[in-house]
Amino acid sequence: MCQEIVQFDKWIWLPSDLLNEIGKHLQSPKDYVRFSATCKSWNMSLPKTPNHIRGPLLVLPFNHETYDIKEEKDFYLRLPKMQNNILFHGSCFGWLISISIDGVVQMFNPFTNVSYDLPPLSTIPTIVDYHPELKDEEYTIMRFAFDGSTYTTLESKSSIQKKLLKKIVISSSPSEDMMALAVYGEYNRLAWCKFGDTKWTDFFTPEMFKIVLEDAIFYEGKVYGLNCNAKLYEFDVTTSIGCITQVPMPDDPCIGVNIKYLVRNVEGDLLMVSRFLIHHEVPGIDHPEVCFNTVKFEVYKLDKISKIWRKIFSLGDYVLVVGLNSSICMMPFSDGKGNWVRNCIYFSDDNVCSQSTEIVGGHDVGIFNLENGEVHKLFPNLELLYPPPIWLFSQNIIS
Repeated sequence: MCQEIVQFDKWIWLPSDLLNEIGKHLQSPKDYVRFSATCKSWNMSLPKTPNHIRGPLLVLPFNHETYDIKEEKDFYLRLPKMQNNILFHGSCFGWLISISIDGVVQMFNPFTNVSYDLPPLSTIPTIVDYHPELKDEEYTIMRFAFDGSTYTTLESKSSIQKKLLKKIVISSSPSEDMMALAVYGEYNRLAWCKFGDTKWTDFFTPEMFKIVLEDAIFYEGKVYGLNCNAKLYEFDVTTSIGCITQVPMPDDPCIGVNIKYLVRNVEGDLLMVSRFLIHHEVPGIDHPEVCFNTVKFEVYKLDKISKIWRKIFSLGDYVLVVGLNSSICMMPFSDGKGNWVRNCIYFSDDNVCSQSTEIVGGHDVGIFNLENGEVHKLFPNLELLYPPPIWLFSQNIIS
């Protein structure tokens, strides 16, 4: 017994450089804190906030000199070779979802350069026909009138690349069990595919074309979507049918006009994140364009028993990331300056229609602090960043 105590006591005298090397292999903030709390000596030797536990990277798929971005930040990931060739409308688990001008949709890992194909844009359910040889009229797309009738229009491949897909959400890294969701079309319908599928499959809902989803999530083995009026939908991939849940929208007159997201938190609760925007007009080609800017966020938690949304005022130690990426909750991470980042929301500009003009949009990127209600804009002097930036993350994700 005494020998065991002596052996354990020797751990106290581990060299600090060896302690730091061990600490660098701990990716979870909780594991790192427990590790540093093993004894007083370790606690004094290890940094309070390790720089290797970092937050999301902001992917800049353009040449920063184009927009005179002189400030260098260590969370920028530049991909200038992809300038104007592809758009990113999805991100999670270290993978970016890219859309090429020719309608190719891929999962791309910027660190390994590995990519996997998802079904192309030509297989989205509302695409009636695709003729790549017809310049500026490559796609025939089905549209819905207000009375429910349908008609078709011809669209260019550039227009389809920019506006057809709002975002793609993936359930995991590439594997046989992976699924992907696509929020698409002028009424934000929902389609899905499995890894290896060659086409997208539509979800049927009673509202048909009027669903207007703003976000979708894989949650507790099911698929959920949130529409523009804060109606919560549940989807079944075995039947490809979706239905409205019995969860009323929050008693907030602004909830129907704000952008909304669905996030799973660390306790397994479902959160609704409401994004408040202001706008102003800027000169356009044929008419003024509308430039949007985020001013605040509000967060609601779903009470599963009462089936109501309850407003919450703090995220505790956690961080939310919303925008073109999969909406996620992250563990706290280092800001690189000796502080833990917590209780805030990282956001990117996901107004696809506004961005498509390449006159305004893509610039509305920043961090909202729930504690003091302040918004830190990363590009406060810009009204256009195109292709739009997107957040990329691979660790500390709560899923």
